[in-house]
Amino acid sequence: MPEEFDTQQLLEILKEEHPEFFKKFSPEFWEFIFSPETSAKIAKICFDNGVEDEERIEKIGYRVTLALLDQVPKENLTEIFEKGVKLSHETAEKISLEVERQIFSQIPKPSPVKKPPVHEKPE
Repeated sequence: MPEEFDTQQLLEILKEEHPEFFKKFSPEFWEFIFSPETSAKIAKICFDNGVEDEERIEKIGYRVTLALLDQVPKENLTEIFEKGVKLSHETAEKISLEVERQIFSQIPKPSPVKKPPVHEKPE
């Protein structure tokens, strides 16, 4: 029987196996991507736009994740949803706009790194 992982376990395994990839983004960003709230928003956007098939919702979520990770251009999501998920142009465009408004606009900014105070030497 295959071993089941929760999201946090999977994240830890991926971090160990691909440390350089995980250094490209802030910890806050990874929490955002793997949060149940983000997944729920994507599913709700799909439902609100008439996409109720679980397989199609997963395909949309996968493509949104690729865009979040800069693996596909965010600007091309409408076309990506049309071709990759077989959505009508109208539905793909509506979902793309809502993803921009509800997901991409909420991407956390990295916390600034606090530098120790610089002590000037007296002249």
